[in-house]
Amino acid sequence: MIEDAVAAVSRGWAVVPLHDLVSGACSCGRPDCPSPGKHPRVRWEPWQAQAPDVDRVRRWWQRWPNANIGVVTGAVSGVVVLDVDPRNGGDRSLFELERGRGPLPDTVQTETGGGGRHVWFRHPGGDIVSCVLAPGLELKGEGGLVVIPPSLHTSGRHYSWASGCTPENLPLAALPAWPVLLAGRVDGATDLRRRSADSVRTATERQAFADAWADLGIDLLPGDHLYLCPFHADHHPSLHIDADGCRWFCFGCRNGGGIVRLRRLSGSETSAPPGARLRGTLDQPVTLTGGIEVPVVGESWHQSALLALTGGRRRYGGVDLELAAELIPDPDDRFDPAAVMVVIEGQVVGHLPRAWARRLSPVVERARNRTGIATCRAHIRGGWDRGGHDVGFFGVTLDLADPGRSER
Repeated sequence: MIEDAVAAVSRGWAVVPLHDLVSGACSCGRPDCPSPGKHPRVRWEPWQAQAPDVDRVRRWWQRWPNANIGVVTGAVSGVVVLDVDPRNGGDRSLFELERGRGPLPDTVQTETGGGGRHVWFRHPGGDIVSCVLAPGLELKGEGGLVVIPPSLHTSGRHYSWASGCTPENLPLAALPAWPVLLAGRVDGATDLRRRSADSVRTATERQAFADAWADLGIDLLPGDHLYLCPFHADHHPSLHIDADGCRWFCFGCRNGGGIVRLRRLSGSETSAPPGARLRGTLDQPVTLTGGIEVPVVGESWHQSALLALTGGRRRYGGVDLELAAELIPDPDDRFDPAAVMVVIEGQVVGHLPRAWARRLSPVVERARNRTGIATCRAHIRGGWDRGGHDVGFFGVTLDLADPGRSER
């Protein structure tokens, strides 16, 4: 790890040590760590303006030999990174953007331990904001941070440089114009975490949030605004409501929170709030046995459906549900005629990854011919709401057997 960290700083990148993983858990010691193995061990603000020297980097990794390696993006390192997360629809978002705006050039790429990829570009100068461009697609510029190889991911896999796309055999390509232009259209795109959290909220949640305020006589405007608070004698607007993030706080009476807190204060909900974590068990038969956990792709486009499937309400600890999913060929899919839809209780929640869809198609077809349906175990996880803007996407994985063994 120390040699890879030194090699990174020798390229002119601002390198910082990250926490590592111990028995699958983050070395920071927090059992509920939201970014295991991905957040800095040191105060990294100074290194957003100036890259550390080789001696300092060596001292860091002599102290923490197993530390994962982080690179601060932006002008300090001379890099901008496009983070493509297929689990949240990044592949589809990128496909649509490239189709309308032109393909990305050949450049350095990282394969993440979670199945995504980082596409690296040369910093063009100026202030490149970090923001969410589309579901599953983040532009990491000033103040951003990426994990680089050979760091260890919670999946147990290591980050790696894509074949033929390492810093040694490919120069960083110039950043195309369209990501910068698109970033400039993201309102208030100065805080990656804030934009990411706002983008997690579904249209269903935003409508329910607006309806709850309408019942109190407040018609919400899009974005952040101040209103007269209905919970105390407010003569000057002291109630701040974030309609996109579904959060509110009154600087007068000091009340605030999300929709659950709002409903309880307004008297429209008297029951206890949802528990820390919702768990469930499978209660339907499956026709395809499992063995390998396969992530569903494109689920960021179906977050409202996943919210409904998990009770229509977020919980502090998120959800962990095991259900039955049906696999249905989707030849009309505009991205891939060999696509296979994943459907849970009549709701489309995403698709099989492209490679799995092609390899599993014969297995799915045989199951449908034999029993009329192809079902497998599915897990819905995530979707937490921990207050502020710490809100998580729902994710879906499937338990499937190795297609090669199935076909033999």
